[in-house]
Amino acid sequence: MSKVAWQTFCDELKSLGQIIENVEGLSELDRAEGYRYLTRLMRLALEMNLEHSSAENASFYSLSHETAKIGGDNPDNLYLNANIDSRFDYEIVGHVGTVPYLSFGSKENRYNIDGRMISTGEVDLRELAVEPDGRIRIRVSRKKQDGNWLPIEQASNMIIVRQTFKNRAEEFPARLSLRRLDGEGGYDLLDTEQLRQQLERSIAFVRGTATTFIGWVDRFKAGHFNHFELGDQSFFQAAGGDPNICYVYAYWEMGEGEVIQVRTRVPACEYWNIQLTNVWMESLDYRFHPVHLNDASAEMDDDDHVTIHLSHRPLNLKNNLVTAGHEKGLLLLRWVGAADHPVPELVKLQRSLA
Repeated sequence: MSKVAWQTFCDELKSLGQIIENVEGLSELDRAEGYRYLTRLMRLALEMNLEHSSAENASFYSLSHETAKIGGDNPDNLYLNANIDSRFDYEIVGHVGTVPYLSFGSKENRYNIDGRMISTGEVDLRELAVEPDGRIRIRVSRKKQDGNWLPIEQASNMIIVRQTFKNRAEEFPARLSLRRLDGEGGYDLLDTEQLRQQLERSIAFVRGTATTFIGWVDRFKAGHFNHFELGDQSFFQAAGGDPNICYVYAYWEMGEGEVIQVRTRVPACEYWNIQLTNVWMESLDYRFHPVHLNDASAEMDDDDHVTIHLSHRPLNLKNNLVTAGHEKGLLLLRWVGAADHPVPELVKLQRSLA
């Protein structure tokens, strides 16, 4: 039975390639990144469904990071995820570090079913009591608790922690662990049926996630072509977005001799950033290239506005983001904790005029 489960998994894995081939208008780079995207999603799927699958012995892992990315991942974020079971109570303990923004959400993760991740409870650092030395303790349960409490519902099966940095080189991440409160977890012993289900869920996660965000890019290409739209924020929340964040997207295409200029008023807010993604909604490689800016790294204009320039190669321009070889993709702006949500203006310029 284990052999059959493995052979079925391998056959299904091969079939996932058709997801990439069904997308029209791909460049050679886009197609290569598409297949790499599938390998990245599978790495994440195996972490989620095999290595950290146990809700009885729940543990944190990262479902998006610098080399495996999902749905417009934020280069300024450190993401933590944990699989939970709403029959149990849990406790998050640790130290909050020095990150400017720290939020906790409970979710109904349905990425392997219909591409949704529905919020069932949200809380962030502003609402939490922290010890003077930075220690924190949060109860996670269906029943309301005194003190720090992250609500879950019957359908809740995941916790997401977002840590947002303004300067990774100078700020320290939170150090957090998760434990189940009601009873011992026991040993996680693997059997053939469990392995079959885990492999099956991993295939479904890759297929559901890739298909969902390909659909998003099609939607943005049709409605946000070379301009920003505010969009329906409930659409983003249904896929796991933080309700304290307003997401503003543009789909861009740019020729060899062009520069894109983005200008927007910056409202009073806790944090904002702007980033580039490829056509699979992966952030471009922020380890090596200037592909994002935030309120700490951007140079502001003199009138509470910011002007950002997008080019194919580094230019002597204010707030210059570089496409790193891409001819098209998405721009994503986040307003976090903002009183209002300006929509940026996007203008194409000839390089000689930039």
